[in-house]
Amino acid sequence: MIRVIVVEDEKPTLELMTLLIGRHPKLELVGAYTSPFEALERFAETRPDAAFLDVEMPKMGGIELAEKLKAIDGELQVAFTTAYPAYAVEAFRVSAVDYLLKPVTPDALARVALRFGRHQEMRSALKPTAPSGTAPLVRCLGTFETRCADGSPMNWPTRKTEELFAYLLAYPDRLHGKWQLADLLWPELDEERALHNLHNTVYRLKKSLKSAGVDIELAHGNQGYRFRTPAGLSDLQLLREYGGNPPDEAAADREARDRLLLLCKGELFAGKDYAWSAGLAVEVASQQAALTRLIAARLRTSDPSLAKSLLFAYLSESPLDEEVNEALLTLLAELGETVLFHRHYAQYAERLDAELDAEPSVALRKLAARMNG
Repeated sequence: MIRVIVVEDEKPTLELMTLLIGRHPKLELVGAYTSPFEALERFAETRPDAAFLDVEMPKMGGIELAEKLKAIDGELQVAFTTAYPAYAVEAFRVSAVDYLLKPVTPDALARVALRFGRHQEMRSALKPTAPSGTAPLVRCLGTFETRCADGSPMNWPTRKTEELFAYLLAYPDRLHGKWQLADLLWPELDEERALHNLHNTVYRLKKSLKSAGVDIELAHGNQGYRFRTPAGLSDLQLLREYGGNPPDEAAADREARDRLLLLCKGELFAGKDYAWSAGLAVEVASQQAALTRLIAARLRTSDPSLAKSLLFAYLSESPLDEEVNEALLTLLAELGETVLFHRHYAQYAERLDAELDAEPSVALRKLAARMNG
């Protein structure tokens, strides 16, 4: 069962939502509120998996409420209810799963409930809580965290040990000179002290990985160290293996495809201040954009709503990506979603002008002109 709350300031709509949710076999209503402040206050008590939020509410709208709720629980799924489809762009800014146009129908609710279920299954499949080997033990995209073979979080003995592991993950299967690594991690120290620190850190790294049950080869030679990883160890490794071209069978299989979608989001080593990773982060972002466009293209006919969500989700983190914006606007035009098209085009053009003193491409300006006609 998916535990849900509803926040809706119009009582007739709240009663309708309560009725429809009560009839759905996969949804359990754990809270219904006309006040967003009450919903926020009781959120820790109700612990929902998902929330239906009205966009237009006095004093605190649904989008602001969603931001506050997701700050408490980053895995909360959100769907918005609104009488105005133009709000959908703002809804996707906070990574909404979907939005419902009022009056809400049973079919529309069933569609969103299905997507809630898919997202919940995707997270369960990707969460490394069991030593099944089906999910990467190391997440590098959107965070940097490592799990032991039994699924428990890994605690590194020092920050430099973790950073060395990050660097070796970023550049696997190559020989790393001892002096190069020492200078990379301790540029402020003299050579002898830096090399001594490196030897100790490598020892700690090997010991930590062995204790965690993570099977990684870190070979030591006269010239330096060579790091080899097993297949599927990290999400970064999977992203590189696809190279912007995931296998067709993965795109056809929903579970495998949903795993791919997570590779499209998240800055490399987010939250870590690794100076050496700046250039690599740009390369990874380019690979993510290519993967986003490809998967969205494959979904255009089979599941255009999911394709749209994927493109919006990517642009929430990289709003100026020209090719992904073009892919999204082209899809909106094909779907006949004129209001959404013009809203997003205007926001994109305004951001381009403000941040880059540029304007949309000729192709996009022509498409916008056709949509105006």
